[in-house]
Amino acid sequence: MCLDEPVAAVEERARSMEDYECVDIDYSRAVPLEPFIHQVGGHSSMMRFDEHTVCKPMISREHHFYLSLPKNLRKFSPEYRGVIQVSFQEDDEGFIHLIAHPCETNHSGGHSESDSSPAGSGEEDNDNASASSVHRTKRRRRRKDSGGIDTQEITHSFPLSDCTCVLSNGRRPWSWPPIHTPIRVRLLRTGSIEVQSKGTGPFLVDLVENKEEAESLKGLGHNPWSLRCHKRQLAEMRKKSPNSKLHKFILLENVTSQFVYPCILDLKMGTRQHGDDATEEKRNRQMEKCASTTSASIGVRVCGMQVYKSETGHFLCRNKYYGRKLTEDGFKHTLQQFLNNGQAIQHLVAPKIIAQLEELKDVLEKHQTYRFYSSSLLIIYEGNSCWGDNGDVCTNHCATNVAVKMIDFAHSTFKGFRGDRTAHYGPDKGYIFGLDNLLRVFHEILDGHGDNMPDEQDM
Repeated sequence: MCLDEPVAAVEERARSMEDYECVDIDYSRAVPLEPFIHQVGGHSSMMRFDEHTVCKPMISREHHFYLSLPKNLRKFSPEYRGVIQVSFQEDDEGFIHLIAHPCETNHSGGHSESDSSPAGSGEEDNDNASASSVHRTKRRRRRKDSGGIDTQEITHSFPLSDCTCVLSNGRRPWSWPPIHTPIRVRLLRTGSIEVQSKGTGPFLVDLVENKEEAESLKGLGHNPWSLRCHKRQLAEMRKKSPNSKLHKFILLENVTSQFVYPCILDLKMGTRQHGDDATEEKRNRQMEKCASTTSASIGVRVCGMQVYKSETGHFLCRNKYYGRKLTEDGFKHTLQQFLNNGQAIQHLVAPKIIAQLEELKDVLEKHQTYRFYSSSLLIIYEGNSCWGDNGDVCTNHCATNVAVKMIDFAHSTFKGFRGDRTAHYGPDKGYIFGLDNLLRVFHEILDGHGDNMPDEQDM
């Protein structure tokens, strides 16, 4: 069965996106942006817009792809929430500030919160809904609140304030404030970037190739990869543009907002990573990278990970360089480590992950021209089990809290998308091959094969 749209309809919508621009910037509303503390992979810096929304630099192709996502794939991607303009400002002390300015746009299309059902729910589709600018999002939320409609679908998947459970480390789960330690960044005369923080956080130093950099990012309350990306992003923005220049960012759902201690696995999916428009040099480089990693052998490789260890109260972090060195056995051990909170493998979590991966595979098999080159798959679950007054595991806050999301669509394509000259036929076999192997490994872990966790020095 083919669920792809008629080519004429796709081409018409793609043409309508070409003149997408902000037509009314609201300079009276300035929202300071900060690095998103739970970014575990990727190239561009993810920024925190508010508790439930993140933003990233706009890549035109990826932006258009979000607007064109089919209804049954929206469940497996962050909700698209509009466009903002971001100004780069440097004060007299050398500290850098990224300020977001909401804007109205001249474009209609894609999915938004105005849909009559949550994105990806499958109840109804609304391809002609207005793009979800911040202004419209705020107004719609107020209307829902005033009408007495349950808004938990926008905020949390469970009522946090009603929880009377106790975490495995002895804390009350929701009385502890969210992990949020503001940072300040400034450029030094040497050209390097200094990161300052008023607090400390639970993130352990990642294993990066630059030991000095790793130490400089230690204990700042953010995943080390998040700060690494942020420093690089700021350096590039400062070099390319003066303070007055505005940069377009897209707003996306913060898929970790429903979790307190999110364990996150970032997987690069598929056996091919270069897009159809890649230069010969980039194509060769990506092919070589795939051939030397688990991308070639099993269609999936680790690009980042953070796991909450409840016995220590810290996140263990891994990055893409760690993932590139893994063998197939190492990949399996890493998934075991991902499911282990330091006390035991989370056997209540694995079936939920498997169920969502199987559903995603079923959806992808029905799309006959889509290719998701260089995209990633996020798997997220709540890292700290909590216990009810009767001593039983609280299933509301553990097993049911699982998310599987596709991200990074800058090199994705389908027949008719933006006039792409290359058309592919049949489902994305490389991506599905990766899903099959991912499912196999999770099943093996769940079935008890290799329950002995490897020592950290062997990873």
